[in-house]
Amino acid sequence: MQIYSTGFAHPLDELRDELDRLWGNLVAAPPLHGWGSPPPTAAFPAVNVRETDDAIMVEAELPGLDAGGVDIAVSGDELVLKGSRPEPEAAQTTSAGEQGNGSRKPAVTWHRRERGTGSFERRITLPVAVDAARVEARLADGVLCVTCPKAPEAQPHKVQVRSA
Repeated sequence: MQIYSTGFAHPLDELRDELDRLWGNLVAAPPLHGWGSPPPTAAFPAVNVRETDDAIMVEAELPGLDAGGVDIAVSGDELVLKGSRPEPEAAQTTSAGEQGNGSRKPAVTWHRRERGTGSFERRITLPVAVDAARVEARLADGVLCVTCPKAPEAQPHKVQVRSA
C-alpha cells in the first residue's frame, strides 16, 4: 500500500501540539492562590547587560533602594547583586474609641501585590573576563549601573596586515 503525503499534519499531531501549547500557557500563568511557583523569568532585579569594546555594562532596576542597601561582588565570570527591599509599613492610626496614646496598625488587605519584598540575590554570568579591581557602580533614580572593564586579554586587538 502506497502512502501519500498531503503536506498537512495528522489530526492527532495537531491535537498534541495544541495540548502542549495549552499546558505551556497554564504552567507559565501567574500562580492561583499560592498554587505552583512564579515563572523563572520573573527574576528580581530586572537587568540589561550590554557589551562595548572595552567593558560590560550591567543596568539593574532597584526602585526604593539606596546605595548602602546593595552589595556587589565579582567572582570569576559572575557578577553578584545582593540586597534587601523592606516590607512597606502600614500607616499608624488611632481608633476613635481609644484613649491616650494607644495606636495600632490597621489590618491590611492586599488587592494586588506585584512588587517583591525581602532579600534578593541575582547572579549574572558575564560573557567575557573582566578586571574585578576596576569594576565601578553607581545608583541613581532607582537604576544601578555597573561598569565591568574587560580584562586586557578579552579586549579586541588590532592585527596589522603586512604585504608579502
